[in-house]
Amino acid sequence: MTARAEGMASDCAGASTTGSRWAALATLSTHSALAAVLLLGFIACRDGASAQDPAAARAGARAGSAIEGQVEIRGKTIPVEIADSPAEQQKGLGERDALAFGTGMYFPYAKPGFFAFWMKGMRFPIDIVFLREGRIVEIHPQVPFERGGNGPTIRPRSLSDAVLEVPAGHAAASGWQVGDRVRFERFSAD
Repeated sequence: MTARAEGMASDCAGASTTGSRWAALATLSTHSALAAVLLLGFIACRDGASAQDPAAARAGARAGSAIEGQVEIRGKTIPVEIADSPAEQQKGLGERDALAFGTGMYFPYAKPGFFAFWMKGMRFPIDIVFLREGRIVEIHPQVPFERGGNGPTIRPRSLSDAVLEVPAGHAAASGWQVGDRVRFERFSAD
């Protein structure tokens, strides 16, 4: 501590009126900061809960949101967009900047196959989860993107009849494993 700083510290300590003002200000600042943290926590919990709330997800789908269904894995519900058509399946999550954690894109197929997935136009990493008959058959975690390129092409070793893409790290954070049961539900239009 420099001599100047020591002098300022002793001046503040010696002046009870000034010291009590500083103490009151510090207490007020601490309470304000605590209130802000609690408010942010409440908002985060509220928003996180809505991502797990099937009724809220359905309401979002009816309000014009891209959420069209949900999958349930290990008791957790994930709202999903559905890529049905060949054009939607080819584009997937390309040309987007992000996918909210706790959401995904679901690719259903009429017949099982070895569906390869590329990262064309991707701007963020994802986990790619291959499904067959309502079970996880393969998980490709942390698939990177290549800015301005096609990135890696993921080719499964197992037949699949659906694929789920989620933000990178979601599969591991959720504890998903090969063999886990997956329940898919498409929301009705009404």
